[in-house]
Amino acid sequence: MNTNPTIFSSKILPKDLSSRLHNAGFTFSEKDFINVNLDFEEESFAKRINNPDAQARIFTSKNAVFSLQMLLKARKIDLQSKKNFTVGLKATEMLDEIGIKTNAKAGNAISLAQIIARNKDVKSVDFFCGNKSLDDLPEYLESKGIEVHKEIVYKTELVHHIVETEAFNGVIFLSPTAVYSFFKKNKLKPNVPAFCIGATTSEAVHFRCDNQRIIANEPSIESVVDKVIEHFTNEPN
Repeated sequence: MNTNPTIFSSKILPKDLSSRLHNAGFTFSEKDFINVNLDFEEESFAKRINNPDAQARIFTSKNAVFSLQMLLKARKIDLQSKKNFTVGLKATEMLDEIGIKTNAKAGNAISLAQIIARNKDVKSVDFFCGNKSLDDLPEYLESKGIEVHKEIVYKTELVHHIVETEAFNGVIFLSPTAVYSFFKKNKLKPNVPAFCIGATTSEAVHFRCDNQRIIANEPSIESVVDKVIEHFTNEPN
């Protein structure tokens, strides 16, 4: 590995993962390019979570599950049995912890939409998401004749930092929204790879630069960090 590659994360990482990068010999810095507020309309959320007209629930973000946890603490709700679909291991694990079993999970929204569309008994779904969520999943499902009800259960605010990108040897992106926020006021040198949590985030980077994009094996922060260490460890000196 080249001496002390400098890695920047567009989201502040858990301490154990930032320490792992430091211990692996990386110079590491980070800033949050988005702020997430778990803000929702309680009455609407409570009705939608047990909507009798929908055959399935969709969660594509752990933030949506955090909001569900808040709702369940605020109200006693007996969750009705129906199909549940998720993106990412973390959201799936968090749902399981509160007794909601996932019927299928995928690494990105489009892959999940394709799985959902193959469920012939699913005619209508409730999609629990943020105010900045992409329209790719609803548009795909609606093109297949499946009705989608979006329930906004958290809000994302862009934070436009200006950072000294000249020193970066790699940048971590964990969401398309963070990509939009980062590139609003920053550019990357052409030889700097972007380490992305999934295909949708990678595509967002591609819209803004031609840099190499390296996608994690799993849609998790841990897997992105693994990919960073693997890439620079195997890089010739």
